[in-house]
Amino acid sequence: MRPAQDQPDIKQRVYIRNCSVSSALPPGEYVGPVFDTSSVLPDVVDETWDWDVACPHQARALSFKCTPSNGLNLLVHYRTPMRSTWQFGSRLYRHTERRHFATMLPNGIVTSLPRGPLGMMVVRLKPEAATRLVGERLRFFFGAGIGLDDLFGATRVSLLEEQLSEATTSAERFSHMRTFLLSNLRLRQAGSVVSRATALLRRNPRLRVRQLAARLDVSERHLFRDFSAMFGMGPKQFARIARIESVLSARAQGAPWADIAYATGFTDQAHMINDFTAIVGMSPAELIRLPSRASAGTGALSPPQLSPR
Repeated sequence: MRPAQDQPDIKQRVYIRNCSVSSALPPGEYVGPVFDTSSVLPDVVDETWDWDVACPHQARALSFKCTPSNGLNLLVHYRTPMRSTWQFGSRLYRHTERRHFATMLPNGIVTSLPRGPLGMMVVRLKPEAATRLVGERLRFFFGAGIGLDDLFGATRVSLLEEQLSEATTSAERFSHMRTFLLSNLRLRQAGSVVSRATALLRRNPRLRVRQLAARLDVSERHLFRDFSAMFGMGPKQFARIARIESVLSARAQGAPWADIAYATGFTDQAHMINDFTAIVGMSPAELIRLPSRASAGTGALSPPQLSPR
């Protein structure tokens, strides 16, 4: 059980990997996502979920807070786009509203607030396989929102959005999304060094670069060069983000911070807090105390110049 002081001031919280959703509604009125349990594209897609909240009152009572992840997210809003802000410490930026885009969050926190009926399909791609849909330069997605029109063509994306908005069930929407992904999937090629390194680091973020290079039978210099070309960061930074994902996942299951620090391979809890703050922009305790729906997204905001993220 979590300590009482860690409990956020909300009626209910649902965690989706690195994205938490706060609701100001009574539990009986809360509307959560529907997950796609299909086994289609298991090597490429990490998970898919559909937020279908047609009631404006219910939608406006929700607040989405997403933390850093190495996964590439494809988002399609088939009703009203959400307002969102990015925060890292004292820095705060407002995102331009977008109906459909792809993004990766390397640091900070994104808070999104529905402003009307919510319809949102989210597909999280595995970083080691995302290149089969969006190409090799995944670094361009870090801290940015790349329009799906630019990736797949305006006609295809417009048709997908129309299909999602006209569907009456999540099952129908999942089917349309799977068809869309399959139609844009590139032929499988032999796994690159970076793809194999990424998969290894996601399974074990504690691997040191020299251990990783030895397993892949390449030099550390070769590994760093290829990794940076794809992700815009070295394998060490990628592993730090993966470890914070593990921390947040364990916390979502209710584990105490001290136990999480030990289980995820940190020297001690202070070491975990330092790394957490460097990636998220605030300590674990500050994240837990982050304001809920009523006050999120306030303060001095600037245009979304997100490259420093």
